[in-house]
Amino acid sequence: MSELDGHARRYAPSPLFDSTAGRGLAVYRFLALGYAGVIIMMNRDQVVRPVILTLTFAALIAWSLVAPWFPRPSRVALAVETLLVVAGILLTNVVYSEEALAAGVATIPGVWAGAAVMAGALFSGIRGGVIIATIIAIADLIQVAEPNELTRHNIVLLYLLGILIGLAVNLARESQNRLEAALTARERLSERERIARAVHDGVLQSLAYINRRGREIGGASVELADLAAEQERSLRTLVTRYEPAVDRAGDQVDLAATLARHRTDRVDVVLPAGPLEIQAAVATEVDAAVAAALDNVRQHAGADARAWVLLDQDDDELQVIIRDDGVGVAPGRLVEAASEGRIGASGSIRGRLRDVGGDATWSSRPGAGCTVTMRIPHRRESGAPHGVYAQGSGP
Repeated sequence: MSELDGHARRYAPSPLFDSTAGRGLAVYRFLALGYAGVIIMMNRDQVVRPVILTLTFAALIAWSLVAPWFPRPSRVALAVETLLVVAGILLTNVVYSEEALAAGVATIPGVWAGAAVMAGALFSGIRGGVIIATIIAIADLIQVAEPNELTRHNIVLLYLLGILIGLAVNLARESQNRLEAALTARERLSERERIARAVHDGVLQSLAYINRRGREIGGASVELADLAAEQERSLRTLVTRYEPAVDRAGDQVDLAATLARHRTDRVDVVLPAGPLEIQAAVATEVDAAVAAALDNVRQHAGADARAWVLLDQDDDELQVIIRDDGVGVAPGRLVEAASEGRIGASGSIRGRLRDVGGDATWSSRPGAGCTVTMRIPHRRESGAPHGVYAQGSGP
């Protein structure tokens, strides 16, 4: 995304934010105008050109009435308001006597000049506020023959106003963007959950039944069963697949996206409906342990064996469960393999998990497949959603 696109997105119109900020700016204009009027009345004896003063003040009043009708500050509106402020500041030298100017009389707009700075900040954040503050500061320096303490004080206040209001605008719009993104993601997740439930309750169950009955009947029905099984896998992958929307920096990675790469035509991976971030080093070990378990399925479970990988989470730990519908493991075979120096289970799987504080267990019986349950300590973040899974016809 280009810098221009990012700027347009950050400062895109927002009816709620702009209307609220616009009302606050409108109130400020009238309060500041009232204060400027009081200052003028206090110095009325020093006015030498009352007609110019009256016309200038009338223009400020007129703009204060017209400006709130704009939904948000525009370039034209910002230029008009800045021009009124600059003109009012420079006309101060024409309206007041030389004695009043030498004494440091306040300019005609007075604190009303801050309205233009606020409008600039609302238009484009800190940058807009600082630009308008600079323009008004130049006018202030031109208006006085010799800058005094009051002039410097007013200029500093203008910059502080532009920076602080601009910062508030930047933060508010960024928060708005994040809220909109979160609401959009929540809506997508809710829709996915609804579709997953509907698919599970209807289509997946029907395809699983066709698969089982076709194999029971045998003969030409096996081809129909294979087709139903293939469509069941494709549909389950569609409703459970999670793809991360953004890359995440730092040492945290999405374990769900990592394990999703193990999907094949014979391996189903069932994931939570959202990201599940853990330390990159832990994710690497878990991924390698899952790969080792799936290698065991391919080598020992039988040529037609299928596997299911389920990622789950509770408040204190992650669970990765790998099931297969293969030939199973004979009682005592894992202990025997470890004593023979085979480290597929004891090293590649359990060893890796114990290195990150976890463990693995096996359950199996001959002819009924095998289940590997991996547990990894991991505390759920506050407010993190529970996963939503599509239930299939796994073993």
